Amino acid sequence: MKPLKWLNTLIMAFSGLTLAFMTIMVLLQVLYRYVLKLPFPESQELAIYAMVYVVMFGSTIAVYNKSHIAVTFLVDKCPASLKLLCKIVAYCALIVFYYLLITEGYALSMRSMMQSSPSTGIPVGYVVASIPISSAISLLYILEQFYRDVKDHFAARQTTAS
Repeated sequence: MKPLKWLNTLIMAFSGLTLAFMTIMVLLQVLYRYVLKLPFPESQELAIYAMVYVVMFGSTIAVYNKSHIAVTFLVDKCPASLKLLCKIVAYCALIVFYYLLITEGYALSMRSMMQSSPSTGIPVGYVVASIPISSAISLLYILEQFYRDVKDHFAARQTTAS
């Protein structure tokens, strides 16, 4: 699906920019602490928040590319119908998992909006919001992969039956 590919490209660009920002913040912190002998606590906080976003959105890239951790040794030895059943069970478990991350992450981010970070004063809810946002994107990717795998399985069965 083209919109999801475009979304993944956008997320990769965002993650790259966020990683560059995190690197700059760490370098500034080192410069301020060891060269200028001045405290710069905001840089540490911003670097940590950027790292959270890089990890959460990087995980959506892994889901899109199907490069997340999977042990497929036994499933690969199964016949096609049993393989599909295993994939369906795995997809259903992922759908439930991401649904819980979305709902609980949203509730946590709303509760965290009242708490401000010590150095920058940024509401912590904006950082925690990376959980439901990245989970919703991952859920979209999983649903698309689920649809594609089931469609491909039945298309392959049709061609072998003919």
